[in-house]
Amino acid sequence: MAGGSVPGLETPALLGEGPRALDSQGVPTEMASSSGSWLSSCLVALMFLRLPPPLSGDADDYHLAPLGGTAELLCPIPLWPVTLPTAVTWLRSPSPDRSQVVHVSRDGRDREEGVMPEYKGRTALRRDPGEGSVSLQIRHVRLEDRGLYQCEVQIGNLTRDGTVTLQVAVLGSDPYIHVKGYDAGWIQLVCRSAGWFPQPLAEWKDPQGRVLQPLSDVHVLKAGLFRIAVSSRVRDSTLGNVSCTVHNLALGQEKTTAMFIAAPSPGRISSSTVALAVILPVLGILIIVGIYLIWKQRRSKEKLLYEQVMEVENLLSDHAKEKGRLHKALKKLRSELKLKRAAANSGWRRARLHFVAVTLDPDTAHPKLILSEDRRRVKLGDRRQPVPDGPQRFDFVVSVLGAEYFTAGCHYWEVHVGDKTKWALGVCSESVSRKGKITATPANGHWLVRQSSEKEYEALTSPQTTLRLKEPPRCVGIFLDYEAGIISFYNVTSRSHIFTFTHTFSGPLRPFFEPCLHDGGKNTAPLIICSELQKSEPPTGRKPEEKGHANGDVTMNVDPSLFPPQAPELFPPRDMILPWPSDLAPALQGLKVPSF
Repeated sequence: MAGGSVPGLETPALLGEGPRALDSQGVPTEMASSSGSWLSSCLVALMFLRLPPPLSGDADDYHLAPLGGTAELLCPIPLWPVTLPTAVTWLRSPSPDRSQVVHVSRDGRDREEGVMPEYKGRTALRRDPGEGSVSLQIRHVRLEDRGLYQCEVQIGNLTRDGTVTLQVAVLGSDPYIHVKGYDAGWIQLVCRSAGWFPQPLAEWKDPQGRVLQPLSDVHVLKAGLFRIAVSSRVRDSTLGNVSCTVHNLALGQEKTTAMFIAAPSPGRISSSTVALAVILPVLGILIIVGIYLIWKQRRSKEKLLYEQVMEVENLLSDHAKEKGRLHKALKKLRSELKLKRAAANSGWRRARLHFVAVTLDPDTAHPKLILSEDRRRVKLGDRRQPVPDGPQRFDFVVSVLGAEYFTAGCHYWEVHVGDKTKWALGVCSESVSRKGKITATPANGHWLVRQSSEKEYEALTSPQTTLRLKEPPRCVGIFLDYEAGIISFYNVTSRSHIFTFTHTFSGPLRPFFEPCLHDGGKNTAPLIICSELQKSEPPTGRKPEEKGHANGDVTMNVDPSLFPPQAPELFPPRDMILPWPSDLAPALQGLKVPSF
């Protein structure tokens, strides 16, 4: 070694190569033996061993830089003079989800690979070989640059690291002064400001420039910045500007706000007297306004009541004429009722002319269904039966299909449901799915009516149609007109129409039966397919003038084709006869008698 230089420390290249050394002019030459490589490595290790321990960043030991200015972060790793590191890396606090590299320098050249985008173009590495220091320069300092930085220095194969904290000096908002209250001749003032760093110093001054003693001084650190609230007080006899000044000692800057306090009048009145003088007149005005509104509302109700009384008197005077018109309308409605009853009975009787004997197809039955030997009864068992699982068999829905296929013509069959609380009957397409859950709608090839509880019936349309039946059916008739696209359901018990589906059919159709679950033991009875037409029960409440007609027929020459197949359920004419006061119900509807 010559000229006081240290071998292996002049250039980064010497730190990683064993068989190279420096001559007296500092030029690298080849060593004659391997002892040079061993000596170079030892010197590098010795250099790190002799370095003092690195410094660590601390919350109270930080570098302060102004917002928008330039920060100079000194790496806390001290180096020997004239030492040039192989690599220097500056990082933010480590994070597993993204790169935290701020600046990278290798072999004396800056690298941008992996550097955080927000730091690109704003950083530079400063080296002072004479002092043995490395520092990071950050230009255009932002508030987000605050935090802990880690410096990693590599010399040869050895690496040392240390940390330093950067804080950004920020000038906060203009102070805001407001009056907090009055107390025994004193005016209490509060000065507020936010967005300062480091912790600012607040100062009150009276109109003569004298410093006022603060009553309280609150500093809150929120989101890394200080918010202050400093209170003081002055005599209510003070005249002039009272100022609040907030100083940022690190930046040497301050912000000031003043409030002018006017002198009180000689005959000053206490605050309670002023409040009472304001409240009493306002209270009196409110009482007067309230009395007026109550009087006006009462007048309006009296006027409304008078108008309603006059309206009722006019209605009573016209009642005699209206009563005659109502009797004529009632007579017309009775005639229409007879016609519609005749049409409904005619449609049901025509359907019964196409009776067919339907049987059950055991190959489609759910494994828990039990079929009778004649294949006309089906009920739900307690366990699955050992039957083959074919593609035609239902495996989730406890249903079974009829053995008949309908591709044309008219067909009618009847099913005895008895006292069952749940069932589903109807027609389905041969191509419907038999596996898994099934959504029974006409779009999916199902035209079904079901009883979901003791008194609830629905047609499985989309959405479902609730059916209101006056009498629960014990026997249900199902009529299919393939060409007309009609599937109608009838209550054989009361000889009434239940519901009609309309659809354009294609492909074979089959009868559908579902006895449903046991419903807590109330629904264990079977569904029974009638082998012959069942006798219907005559409807109750027959009017005297209808006696003498067999099976409820009405002797009228009516063409049933003039009426829709789905006639609404009608009530006896006696339900439409109202007592005299009800004749006025439509006219009196909506009248409200005001209350006092």
